[in-house]
Amino acid sequence: MTTAESSTPKPPTSGSAVGGGRPHVVMLVANDVVTDSRVKKEAQAVADAGYRVTVLGVAADGRRSLELLGDVLVVRVPVAFQLRDERDRKRRSHRDWRPPYVGYPAKSAQTARKQALKARRVELSGRRGLGTQLATARLTAAERAAWLRAGVGNRADKLFRFGWRAWDGVAARTPWPARWRLVHPQAYDYELAFGPLLDQLAPDAVHAHDMHVIGVAVRAAERARAAGRRLPVVYDAHEYVPGLSRYGPRTPRFIAAWANHEREYIGRADRVVTVSPAIARTLRQRYRLDREPTVVINSPSMTELDGGDVPGLRARVGLAADVPLLVYSGGVTKARGVETAVEALPSLPGVHLAVVSVPHIEIAPVHQLRALAGRLGVTDRVHFLDPVRPHEVVAFLSSADVGLIPILRYPSHEMALPNKVFEYAFAGLPVVTSDMPSLTEFMRQSGIGEVYRVGDAADLAAKVRAVLADPAPYRARLERPEFREEVSWEGQAQHLRELYADLLGTAAAATVPAPAATTAPATPAAAPHLLIGPSNSAGQGWRWARAVERYAPPATAENLMTESGSFAFRADHVVTAERFQHDAAWVVEFADHVLRTATHVLFEAARPVLGQARGQLFVEDLPTLRAAGIAAGVILHGSEIRDPRRHRELFRHSPFADPDDPLTRRLQQATAVVLGHLRDFDGPRLVTTPDLLDFVDGAQWLPVVVDVDDLATDRPVLERPVPVVLHAPSRGALKGSAAADPVLRDLHDRGLIEYRRIEGIAHTELMAQLRDADVVVDQLALGSYGVLACEAMAAGRVTVGQVAEHVRAAIPAELPIVEATPDDLGAVVERLVAEREPAAKTASAGPDYVRRFHDGRASARVLASFLGVAD
Repeated sequence: MTTAESSTPKPPTSGSAVGGGRPHVVMLVANDVVTDSRVKKEAQAVADAGYRVTVLGVAADGRRSLELLGDVLVVRVPVAFQLRDERDRKRRSHRDWRPPYVGYPAKSAQTARKQALKARRVELSGRRGLGTQLATARLTAAERAAWLRAGVGNRADKLFRFGWRAWDGVAARTPWPARWRLVHPQAYDYELAFGPLLDQLAPDAVHAHDMHVIGVAVRAAERARAAGRRLPVVYDAHEYVPGLSRYGPRTPRFIAAWANHEREYIGRADRVVTVSPAIARTLRQRYRLDREPTVVINSPSMTELDGGDVPGLRARVGLAADVPLLVYSGGVTKARGVETAVEALPSLPGVHLAVVSVPHIEIAPVHQLRALAGRLGVTDRVHFLDPVRPHEVVAFLSSADVGLIPILRYPSHEMALPNKVFEYAFAGLPVVTSDMPSLTEFMRQSGIGEVYRVGDAADLAAKVRAVLADPAPYRARLERPEFREEVSWEGQAQHLRELYADLLGTAAAATVPAPAATTAPATPAAAPHLLIGPSNSAGQGWRWARAVERYAPPATAENLMTESGSFAFRADHVVTAERFQHDAAWVVEFADHVLRTATHVLFEAARPVLGQARGQLFVEDLPTLRAAGIAAGVILHGSEIRDPRRHRELFRHSPFADPDDPLTRRLQQATAVVLGHLRDFDGPRLVTTPDLLDFVDGAQWLPVVVDVDDLATDRPVLERPVPVVLHAPSRGALKGSAAADPVLRDLHDRGLIEYRRIEGIAHTELMAQLRDADVVVDQLALGSYGVLACEAMAAGRVTVGQVAEHVRAAIPAELPIVEATPDDLGAVVERLVAEREPAAKTASAGPDYVRRFHDGRASARVLASFLGVAD
């Protein structure tokens, strides 16, 4: 395969040397990453140190997606959760079981039996006689039996349900034995989704965020070791798992099972990271780790101090500047203790409370808080708001007076330093918190707030009054540069970079660039950069890319080709069809390249460029590209949109004359799918031959490109006594083109021509054969012309083909192609041999026609419009 020299950047290849030699770190997390600010900030911090970072998260909608956040590629992977769902199905099955004939298997069966007996009684009501009396007696007995069966079943249901509730209650409260493989089989669902991709990516380190995926990371490292490769594991404990707060489904058994999962694997991690010194000390002691975990506190970045134009909290609530305003920002659950804050309001006349609920306010705990406020008569002083974007939080909160952390007592809370304490601090808000040990220690050391007895609304109110009475000392401590530097994300991120420098033996942490935004796509280059792929049909993707760079500066371009068959067309990026379809690592690496460099993408043949599973089309890539701000268009070559029914209407010599032909039916179905997507697509639709304008509404002709200078020849045409006639049918030639072969062979046998049929040769050899021919016979069935005809015309050869009248009329020039159909091809070629002068004149017009429409300038003008540059 020949690869053209090009100034455009190329994507990395698989292995540890990817990304220009940068070590590759893959992070795993069991969520969609959208609202997980810690994962995004840690990923960016590691990327800032010079590593290539990929985050694998869960695709909430079940569809793979890729997104570039700052310098980090986020890949959201579908997770089937089949094992979890099977656990739930078995659980329901066990609880729905009843002994045979004890009640009905379902309420619908009971109702159906009742209705059937009712219908039978109606049927018998109009009859008389002994037989009817016997039937009525049997029916009465059946009704009695149905009533009895239903009654027994209802009583049995109550007993079974009571028994199962009792059993489930005891089991939920029993933390031993809590085998995680039974309680949390979704840990293996994550394995099945992330494990194969990890193996393909072959990173230099894997970073598992939280307990759900630590097993995935450790097992990947063990497989890598078995294959002779080192894969260090970093485990990031976002919370103290054995002490997780209990509410709803978070039962003691639930928590114990995840703690057992953590226990099984944490000792096999190479490094452990956590969120507070107390958790770090406890993890080392509990699991006998050989070193204390690295502490990376969840604190805001200094870049978040400016939230842009986001309206402040006070403005959103509609309060004057002199009205005292408390704020709670974060998740709203029973364990967060927000009820204590609401209960304190009757003791704080004139004070308002804003609850910023993550992920939104339409959740049951918020509704319960509303009801509580109503009962206490403080509804008008409690305000519920949806959250803002992560980088806007600090600026949004800054107009409040006091930040609250009313969390209740759970082991994880006792050791936590939640990120909201630092968000409040950077927003300049004094903090009032419940007396959790870690928070109490932090408040005493920093002096930025007050501590109240957990769950004590009166004490909370007292501490709030103290702060509101004299906030100046607290605010002064919050403004100290040394305090902000110590607790800012910039300071915390350095701990993480030092960990990786030590773990991987690199000096990557030595130079740290300024933090990049983690909430928006990377800023595109000033000049447009176009990617075309993945078909490269007849080498056109590469030629269009070169036309852009030559005739539409400052735009640059590159193309992708999936390699198949024997035609060695030039391309900037070549991938085998097997890798394109099945190698997720290639997809991740190429997507990383595209999202960092491209501003525009053109999908050839309506196919995606970021890998292609069976049956997928360009619409699979649109969400990823649009999220990155990349404009998209489609290039259509023909077969994917040439609807057979429409083609029969337009062209007399249609190869799809028989609507019952299996090929016709398959094409009909395939084109219907593509055309359906195109109708809903708002990007440009470009077609490579003018006849295709009839098939796609709003399409524009993008002429194919050939190298006129390379095809030029001094060899005269039609001067040999027996002229050479060349026919090079494409693979899978259609019926009209296939008809040319016997006609031309007959002329050859009669000595009128030397017939050369060319198939399956390299493109360079085909060009040599074209220059040596006198007449080139193109397709005779599609009603237009393509690359071969342009190459023949550029070489000054007599070009024969079937071009419909309305297609010729749409071209603003005389088309120097001699018209022929399967029916009259023999007569046309005989006339060309007999009347050589007019044929040679037609051939001589070919190079000028190709220079006008097909040397790249006309194509660049079309593409320049898409790219937004002057042609």
